Amino acid sequence: MHGVNKNIPIRPVILCGGSGTRLWPLSRRFEPKQFQKLVGDRSLFQETLERFSGASFGRPVILTNRDHEERVQVDLEGLDFGAGSPRIVVEPAIRSTAPAIAAAALVMLEEDADPVILVAPSDHSVGKPGLLVSAVEAGLAFALDGGIVLFGITPTAPETGFGYIRSGSTRIGAVHPVEAFVEKPDIEHARALVEDGRHNWNSGMFMFRASTIVAEMEIHAPAVLAAVREALLTAGRENGAVRLGEAFARAESVSIDNAVMEKSSRLGVIPVAPAWDDLGSFEALWRTSVQDRDENVVMGEVMLAGVRRSYVRAGRRMVAVVGLSNVVVVETEDAVLVASRALSQDVKLIAQRLTTEGHAAADRHALDVRACGSSRVVDTGDYGSVARISVGAGRVLDIAGDGEAEGRHILVLEGNVAIRSGTGKAVLSAGQSFAWPNAEPLTFANLDDAEASLLVCSFLPRTSREMHYPARRNVS
Repeated sequence: MHGVNKNIPIRPVILCGGSGTRLWPLSRRFEPKQFQKLVGDRSLFQETLERFSGASFGRPVILTNRDHEERVQVDLEGLDFGAGSPRIVVEPAIRSTAPAIAAAALVMLEEDADPVILVAPSDHSVGKPGLLVSAVEAGLAFALDGGIVLFGITPTAPETGFGYIRSGSTRIGAVHPVEAFVEKPDIEHARALVEDGRHNWNSGMFMFRASTIVAEMEIHAPAVLAAVREALLTAGRENGAVRLGEAFARAESVSIDNAVMEKSSRLGVIPVAPAWDDLGSFEALWRTSVQDRDENVVMGEVMLAGVRRSYVRAGRRMVAVVGLSNVVVVETEDAVLVASRALSQDVKLIAQRLTTEGHAAADRHALDVRACGSSRVVDTGDYGSVARISVGAGRVLDIAGDGEAEGRHILVLEGNVAIRSGTGKAVLSAGQSFAWPNAEPLTFANLDDAEASLLVCSFLPRTSREMHYPARRNVS
């Protein structure tokens, strides 16, 4: 086996999907946990990009879907990428990790000479990133020689929420052979796995050459690979993004573990202890966050009396808790969660029910952040709703039509804004308002070099029938 070529950069592939159910109401369907600032002043997605941005790493590829593409762009703004701006691969339909990783490998082979790829989820916490990066560098030679490197997390407790990897006692450098995968065990089995010293948590991180994973998929998942190849043939390519064709939806939704890893003979695992957690529940957030002397995790404006071993987080309002222990209390602008810490994993049942019932709180926060601006619902009632819109300097923000509304009234609070729809236009300055006599999609163009803000009131038919909408005109 040859030595490591330090001139070969490892190209990170960041998996950026998710349903946003396990940490509701902090996460939502269009804003899953990787976009939340859960353990610091950056989102988990931003921290992941930072973790793999050093000298050993090349230009990243971000795998996401149509639901999350714009939110990805928001988090990318302001980040510095010495190896080049990320290539974004957009899936037209949500599939599991095997089709996604196949797409990333094929895209990289189009633009690079068989690079080494590091696949990493975007929503994990790593308290000691230097240890993880060292493990990645230690596995490079194995990957260059056609191996598939898995990164096993040294277990700190008998966890039932993770899969395990059993490693052999021999090793090549830092890499041990993989003897078996163990699905999420019950608690007694988990204790036995931890005690025997040969099992590590499956982190969901992998490293291999692009050609290696493509060859393995040709053998073990040829139908998936064929669908992805067809999707690339019809892909749209603009502004650094690759938007896969609709054939991608025909690929089986199968994980890379099931499709390849459990069948491949090329595997090796590197055990590492980088203070890792997948932050899959509020219990995990409580366990990994800084606790006070009463073992409480407190974030935001919070007052406690007689509270122990709890996770209490306030968003826009003050939260007070008295005489409770082992609870989760989370306040956001439009929702409040109170749960037993022991059952916090069942929060997803509430999120799923909200989705079934079509509740807006399942999809987005009251503050909807986009690359060009933001919108916040500030009031709702029988009349309809009021939203505050912010548009970045010189930017253009589109808002969807409202099928239930009969009309909109728009007031500019700051700046100069050109408003367009399919049937008309208006230009408004601060203090000016305009009644738009329908609920079609609108485009707000900020004409200034400072942020502009507006109020948009959408009226429901019962109220709007009583209103008089003047003829449309241009306002200067």
